[in-house]
Parts: sequence; C-alpha cells; structure tokens
Amino acid sequence: MILPKSQQIQPSGQLLSFIADKDLIQATDKLMSAIMTAKNRVENDPYHNVIDPFSALVDAAYQKIYIEDWIIQEKARQIQKALQNALGDFHQDILGSMPGWKSMGRNGSYDIENAEMKIIAEIKNKYNTMNARSALSVYDNLQRHLDYSGGKATKAYLVEIIPKHPGAYEQPFTPGERGTPRPSRKDIIKIDGKSFYDLASGHTNALRKVYDALPSVLERLIGLPSTELTGSDYFDELFNRVYTTL
Repeated sequence: MILPKSQQIQPSGQLLSFIADKDLIQATDKLMSAIMTAKNRVENDPYHNVIDPFSALVDAAYQKIYIEDWIIQEKARQIQKALQNALGDFHQDILGSMPGWKSMGRNGSYDIENAEMKIIAEIKNKYNTMNARSALSVYDNLQRHLDYSGGKATKAYLVEIIPKHPGAYEQPFTPGERGTPRPSRKDIIKIDGKSFYDLASGHTNALRKVYDALPSVLERLIGLPSTELTGSDYFDELFNRVYTTL
C-alpha cells in the first residue's frame, strides 16, 4: 500500500509527540490495506455476503433506481462495513503503540494493557458495535482478568471511540441480561474515546491530534495532497459533532 520511497513525501518532523511516526504510519497503512482487501473482495464477488433479494427489490423501488445502481450502493455499503471493523484495529494499534502501552493483538484476551498503570482495556470503534450478549461477554472477561490477575491489573476499561452522544463520560460498565445488569464496579469502566486517548497518552486532545495528523499520513501513503482533506471545514464539523457538547 505504501508508495515507493522515491515517491513518498519526506517528513518534516515528528507528527505527534506521543507516538512515533513509524507506528502511526504503520497503523494507517494497515487500515488502508484492509479497505483495499475489502474493495477487491466486493468487486470480485459482491455476493460473498448473502444479499436479501426482498430488501434489494423494495429498497430499489423505494429509491426509484435500477437494480444495477442498487448493487453499486450495496458494494459501497459492504466496503464501509469492513472499514468500520478495521477502524477498531486501527485505534488498538495506535493506543498500543503509545509509551507504556502494549497491543495484545487480534487474538488477545483483551485489546491493550499498561503494566505500570495496571490498566487493561477493550477497544470498540463505535458505541453500537456490541449486541447485548457480546457486551456481557466483554464485562465477564474484564472481570475475570481483574479478579485473577494477582494485582497485575486493577482497572479495566471498555473504550467506545465513537460515543452515542457528544461529551465526555467515565462511568461503570453494567451491561444487562434479561433486565438484570451486571454488578456496578469502580474498576470496570465505560469511557468515551476522546477521554481515553487523553488518559493513555497523557496529552490533552490526543484523539483530535491523531485526526488532524491523518491527512499528512495519507499523503505519505497514497500521494493524495493533504489539502484535499484539510481544505474543507466539514471534516472539522464532523469531529466536533461527535465529541463536543453543543
């Protein structure tokens, strides 16, 4: 995915103080590769994921478009879904590359840890990534690691990078089962992504700084001038709508 060195735009200095450029670039390149893999798969076999013919028929009729145009939309939807899944890995890679933090990989019992701070965390890209059953599974897993770590982990976080509502929160994570929530514990916490980035990095507005650095990283990787992404105020508005209480 990365351009040959002769075509890459050379860095003028470290992009972020709390993560090395090579780690930021590697995480972004991994994300872009995941998108390309999804795009190639969808283009070669758009029916890899079963398409509901009733949904296709009714939706095409509702939009008053031809089925060929609907298929184009469906391909874009499948690629977008793959991107959302890959973004969880992206944030895990970024957070796990910060000083003191370690990513446990895709098959880890949890996503990241900080041995010195005695913190473990599960990273979810969006507040609605989990259903009720998977939320219970995450809680039980975090509880188990806290209770049997022998003091190596004393606090666990469920991190929702994209929160449901604007604004910061740090509250007990208490998913429910048939109307009965799991016990509220001060050491099992649900937190928004912006707040956790600040906690993990030790820097204010760290998530925003990553967001602002991405155009430069993408410029290095794919040759797209960063001004193509930073020339519009809409990207700034999108970020503020997610994390700022209006």
